[in-house]
Amino acid sequence: MEDLSSYSQYLELIALIIGVIKYKEFKDFYFKYVFYFLIYVVANEFLAGISYEVLNIPNTFLYNIYILIHFSFFLAWFHSLIVSTVKARILKFFFLLYIVFWFGEALTIGTITDNYLSITFSLGTLLLIIAVAFYFIEMLTREVVLNITQSPYFWVSFGILTYCVTYLPFYITLMFFLQENPVILSVVLFLINCIQYCCIAIAFIKSDRYQMEHPIAKKS
Repeated sequence: MEDLSSYSQYLELIALIIGVIKYKEFKDFYFKYVFYFLIYVVANEFLAGISYEVLNIPNTFLYNIYILIHFSFFLAWFHSLIVSTVKARILKFFFLLYIVFWFGEALTIGTITDNYLSITFSLGTLLLIIAVAFYFIEMLTREVVLNITQSPYFWVSFGILTYCVTYLPFYITLMFFLQENPVILSVVLFLINCIQYCCIAIAFIKSDRYQMEHPIAKKS
């Protein structure tokens, strides 16, 4: 399973390299924050590898921090893309709810250096599915629907949705009915990570400053 994990890291790094090459195409758009997040992901994987393989220190703490940053980031990111005031307020509530829930579980689970925040992870996955659904609904009601697959935002959203929709029911079923199996979890996590980071790589490739949506307003 360690080999699978390393291959997943390679996919993240390849996606990041493509992002570096294409950066000038999306540096003035909200899409660039996905690139910044990916830098964090690659750095976190590197630190996790060092802490476990070199220093022989469990990387549970880094993983728990990752799920805080991962779900908080994407909830905030989709909030910045949503046009509907009602949906934007709901996502803002989701963001605050998730932050509070993460700290709540972190304080009650014992120590986040030894225990995974699995309930918080499941909650974040569910909230993110709703956030992606909100964004897809808005995409489908705009004129861009005919060119939806040309949008980098579509590919990022599709990758995230695939990850969440696949992993959440599988994880819950495995945890409560089949008992947690680290081997099966590792294989499934690798496969859906492949899909997610391939989608992000495609999003970078598809980025075109002349056709992209959601530009960042420049201060006058």
